[in-house]
This record gives sequence, C-alpha cells and structure tokens, in this order.
Amino acid sequence: MDKAHRWLFKGVFFINFAVTLGLGVSDAFFSVFAQSLGARGAILGAAIGFYAASKIVFSPFMGKLSDRFGRKRLIVISLMVFLLVSLLCLSITRVQTLIILRLMQGLGCAMFRPVVLSLVGETTLPHSRGKMVATFDMSFYGALSLGPLIGGIIMDQWGFDGIFVLLAGLCLAALLVAVLLIPTDDNTARTTTMPVSANRQARSRRSLQHSALPGLLVFIFGRACGIVIFVSFMPILLMSKLGLTGVEVGMVMASTSVVMTLCLRPMGKLTDRCSRSVLVMVGGTVVSLLYVLIPLATTFHQVLVLGMAIGLFSGLSQPASTALLVEEGQRFGTGFAVGMFNASLNLGFVVGPVLGALLLSSEGLSSVFYVAGLCGGLAVVLFSITTRATASYGQAWHVRS
Repeated sequence: MDKAHRWLFKGVFFINFAVTLGLGVSDAFFSVFAQSLGARGAILGAAIGFYAASKIVFSPFMGKLSDRFGRKRLIVISLMVFLLVSLLCLSITRVQTLIILRLMQGLGCAMFRPVVLSLVGETTLPHSRGKMVATFDMSFYGALSLGPLIGGIIMDQWGFDGIFVLLAGLCLAALLVAVLLIPTDDNTARTTTMPVSANRQARSRRSLQHSALPGLLVFIFGRACGIVIFVSFMPILLMSKLGLTGVEVGMVMASTSVVMTLCLRPMGKLTDRCSRSVLVMVGGTVVSLLYVLIPLATTFHQVLVLGMAIGLFSGLSQPASTALLVEEGQRFGTGFAVGMFNASLNLGFVVGPVLGALLLSSEGLSSVFYVAGLCGGLAVVLFSITTRATASYGQAWHVRS
C-alpha cells in the first residue's frame, strides 16, 4: 500500500470509528429518549422497527448505486444525513417526527456501511486483504464497545442534548475528513481496481448460484441472530439464574467485544495465510457450541471464560468472512455484495430478538441459547455446502476453458 492509500485508509478508519461511536452512544439511549417523547407500545416498536427495516431494504440498492456513481459521493451524502438527523433531534417534540428521523438515519446507515467497506476492500492488495479488513473492523467494534460507556457518562452530565451534540460533532468531523481525504471517485477507480465491464457483471450475476456469496449471506444471518440473542438475553440469564451483580454482568458482556477487538488484527494476518473458508467454518462452529454451553454454566468465572471464548472465535471468523466478501465483490460489484451482506446482517438483528422472545415465553430461557447455537450451526453447514459447490463449479469452469 502506497502513501496515498495509507492516508485514505486512515481517513476511512477515522470516519467509520467516529460514526459508529456516535451511533453507539445514541442507540444505547434511543428507547429512553423515545419514551420521553411519549412513545409507547406500537409507536415505540415503529420507531425501532423502521430504523432496522430501512437498513435491510435499502442496503443492496445503495451498494449498487455506489458501484455506479462512486464511493465518495454516497459517503458524503450519508454523513450529511447523519448530521442533519442529530441536529434535528435537539429540537423535536413529537414522536411522529422521531419516527421519520429514525427512518432517515437507517437510510443513512444503508448508504454508509456498504460504501466504506467497499472503499477499504478496493484499496487493499489481495495478499494483505485479511489483515487490512481486520484492522478496519477494529474501528467498528472498538467504537461499539466504547459507545454505551461514553453515552452513560454524557447522559448523567448533560442529558439527551449532550448525546446529540456529541453525535453531531462526530458526524461533522467525519464529514470534513471525507471531503478532504477521500479522492475523487474516478481517480480511486483507476488506482485501486480493474474496471468490470457491464457484460461481465451481468454474467457474474447470472452465475450467482455458483458463488460463495449466498453462503456468506446465510452465515452472517445466523451469526447476527446469535450475537443479538447473546446481547439481549445473556444479562437476563446472568442476573436471574446466577444472581450476578451489575458489575459482573458488565464484565461478562464487555469481555466478548474486548477480546474480539484485540484478536482482529492477528486473526486478519492468519486469514492471509490460511483457507478463509476453513476459518469461517471453524470459528462459526465453535461459537455455536459455546452458545449451547451457556445455560450449563453455574459460576461467574465459567460465564466469563465462555464470553471471552466467544469473542476469540468470533474474531477468528470475522476477518475471513469479510475478506471472502470483498473477493466476491470483484465479481458482482463490491457495493452490491457488501450491501447484500449488510442487509442479511440487519435481518438477523431483527429476527434474533423476535425468535428469542417467543422461545423465552414458550420454552424457557435455556432454549433461547440452544436455538441460537442451532441456528449458527445450520448456517455453517449451509456455508460449507455452498463453498464446496462453488469450488466444484470453479474447477469445472477451469477445465472447460
């Protein structure tokens, strides 16, 4: 990576960190803010659901738009949307307005997430792609870990106004960096990737059934279901079954994200030296087994070890799956592939809590984690089948050519 690309990578790293931190702070207290405006029941559900639905629906379209119209333009527009929403949140008094703003914020996320990852993938060389995407992921998971902590401090000192001022400041800083450091899209395209003809993209999309992309989409859906079930229901289990204190619950929950963040870069280096498909399958399988073991734990130290192990093996599969995704993007258009990936991720974040709530009321708390493990295991199996089929198709195509 030359000097220009190193500066570009640092700029996109900061942009992603700033936006993720701001959204992490505001999302942690969104439901409380909505209730302060009078949101209850279905209205509160709509405010939360519209945000998730907009990310699911718009992510693939925004990814395709970025392939056609360029990365910088969509990044700047998305950051302007985030900035506008954060400023308007300082003065709204009606919950109906909040629902509209939340929908706009979801649209901004659908525009932002696929494009920044596409830009990173296109500015890294294949032999170091695993290390670079893993390093970039640290900007997401590190900010996500800090968000609730910083948000709690600001909430205690300055209330909701402080939270939205922080979000606006971070979005403004990210916008300035994007304008100054991200080059024009024509220059980026010439220096980072080979152009993909329209005919080649059409042929590639017709061969989607022979791609690893469907398997990756299934894998990330199952992984997202497991993550959100763990985050949503683990505190209930720790407090109701094990009787842990708030500090102990916080330590267990933080251990997963901290260990994963620390492991991303070394696991990314491993990704560049080993089979990425194997790393995805190993990491996904072990995490699924660890979910199943959670209800069997009886002490604080046991659940702490399980949480750390989940973080470790999640870190094993994360860089590998992202590197595979970027490789698939070379065939289909990076924005399109990442947009589909992002949509599957957010769909898992929606389905997981609903499934967990139904199981909790009908079968009990332990069944929630058993089914989370089952979903993750099935996702790994389907990914494995798809990967083998893709390899067989690739060998057959090589022989024919």
